[in-house]
Amino acid sequence: MGAREVLAEWGVTECRTIDERALTEITLGASILATGGGGDPEIGLLWAKNVIREGNEILLVDPDVIPDDAMATIAGCLGAALVLTEKPPNGQEIFWCYDRLRRYMGRPIQAVIPPEAGGVNTPVPMAVAGAVGVPVIDADGMGRAFPELQMTSFYIHGVSPAPTAAADEKGHVTIADSEDALLVERVIRGAAMAYGGISWIAGYPMSGRDLRRVSILRSVSLAWELGRRILEARRAHHDPVAETLAVTGGFDAFRGKIVDIHREFGAEKTKGFSLGQITLDGIDRDRGRKATIRFQNEWLIFEIDGDVRCMPPDLICILDPATGEPIRTDVVRYGYRGAVLVIPAHERMRTDKGVATFGPRYFGYDRDYVPVEELMAG
Repeated sequence: MGAREVLAEWGVTECRTIDERALTEITLGASILATGGGGDPEIGLLWAKNVIREGNEILLVDPDVIPDDAMATIAGCLGAALVLTEKPPNGQEIFWCYDRLRRYMGRPIQAVIPPEAGGVNTPVPMAVAGAVGVPVIDADGMGRAFPELQMTSFYIHGVSPAPTAAADEKGHVTIADSEDALLVERVIRGAAMAYGGISWIAGYPMSGRDLRRVSILRSVSLAWELGRRILEARRAHHDPVAETLAVTGGFDAFRGKIVDIHREFGAEKTKGFSLGQITLDGIDRDRGRKATIRFQNEWLIFEIDGDVRCMPPDLICILDPATGEPIRTDVVRYGYRGAVLVIPAHERMRTDKGVATFGPRYFGYDRDYVPVEELMAG
């Protein structure tokens, strides 16, 4: 059975076919929304394009059409992004996860939903959906990227990550099944460390009814529109920063040159995360000012001259002002010039439980969450 047969069983006739051009646009848009994390987009993009070249269809469907009792799960990777660049997958890891998860739960998986907006964790679920013959849902669990498994709109609105399966390139598979979401994160994080710093995962089983209630709806379409407009801006020599702001409703917060980087990654000390801080000297309109951005896989805390201008769950993105290409935490280098954009998080991420789960205090910063709109107005 393929994805079209699944949709026929659901009585669904409308879907969007994702071709190679669409994959390029979606991956670029998701990489921008990934807030400096999400891994090397070439890995997910090439994987998904290869699935299409092998004759498979990737079908994107609106979350409103999935039946209430149909089961969807996430598919993606977890670990340090820099390790992923050095330790790419063999292409079978998530299929092993899906096979083990189906047998463990005793029921079929009928749809795939991306766990986050990311250069890997948006196209890879599409590749998996195309390869196994199920649709991919136009939604995700963050509307951005975050480093830990429980840091999702799914969890904060009542859907457990368990059971989640994790696999490495050698066929080792770990299943974590507990009512304690933080324990599931620790087990899967431990598996990633045992596997060499990165693992490939499938989990967060949820019904269609729950998916609509807890997800960041139509976020793939948002990434698609963003990527399309950035690529059009490049061809027409328009301003990609302006296009990004128009799509996301964000703020052009700072223009600077990176003058210092401190980074730790992949070790036991950092628990498999890429940690650090960058410093930027202002250029052009911001000459004479200084900014710092702290990160844990993703950009987290942004300050200008000591004043905080953005904190999680709101988004911090650094773009090459000429091309709109995102500058990620795993590739940032001394001397890079970037436009720092800050973007409000989706309202489903700004709940009290959301702030407790992935707000500044969870990451160890002694600050209460203040929405980016207020910080920028100040």
